Amino acid sequence: MKALVYSAALFAFSFAAQAGARSAASPVDLSPITRDQALKRADSLFLQLDLNHDGVVTRAEALQATFQLKMEAKATGRDVAPGIGGHTARFLEHHFEGAESMDRRQFEQAMLTHFDQMDLNHDGVLSTDEREQAKTGERSVNAALSGGHHP
Repeated sequence: MKALVYSAALFAFSFAAQAGARSAASPVDLSPITRDQALKRADSLFLQLDLNHDGVVTRAEALQATFQLKMEAKATGRDVAPGIGGHTARFLEHHFEGAESMDRRQFEQAMLTHFDQMDLNHDGVLSTDEREQAKTGERSVNAALSGGHHP
């Protein structure tokens, strides 16, 4: 039963992430970002995901908060939580596959590891090109997994 609940939650999370990624109301900002800026965004995002403010984000909190933030962005047409776009939502979904919760340090480390993977020239800045490559690569993977093509 527990596995069924988690499967349903992950499906809802994936659906919300995909719907948000396709929403024309909240365009993706691909301007350059430094590693320090990424850390600040990670901290801000952690606070938004930690719904009960106990210093730990659980899988359930991440699912609930992400869904709420995406619905708010869709309703208002503005990015109410920079960094929670489809790419980050899928990253969180993947990260929570092996964990029920994470504290702020673990969350920061996971986000910075992801940043470093995207920073192809390892200069501490995600350029517009590097961010676009990550986004394009993500679309290609999604298209291959779904058997279709994404616009």
